[in-house]
Amino acid sequence: MTPDGVELTVQSEGKQSQPSLLITDWGPTLAGIRRRRDIARAEFRKQRKRLGVLSAEQETAIEALLVSTVNKISRRVVGQMRRLIETTG
Repeated sequence: MTPDGVELTVQSEGKQSQPSLLITDWGPTLAGIRRRRDIARAEFRKQRKRLGVLSAEQETAIEALLVSTVNKISRRVVGQMRRLIETTG
């Protein structure tokens, strides 16, 4: 194989590995988003007494609202990450 052929192979393999590297780089960010959901649930449990008497249905609705809010805030970040991965892949 000529030196030119080696260079082309290296460039090609480098381009193929970029998306996987981006996914690896974003792994901690995605894990952080999941942790935020857990944090929202934990904060709800900590502040539960301040809310007074709630039925099980109301507690479930509040927890769902908190998780939904975290998801909505995080959705934009995740969307940007996906677009970045798609445009570089």
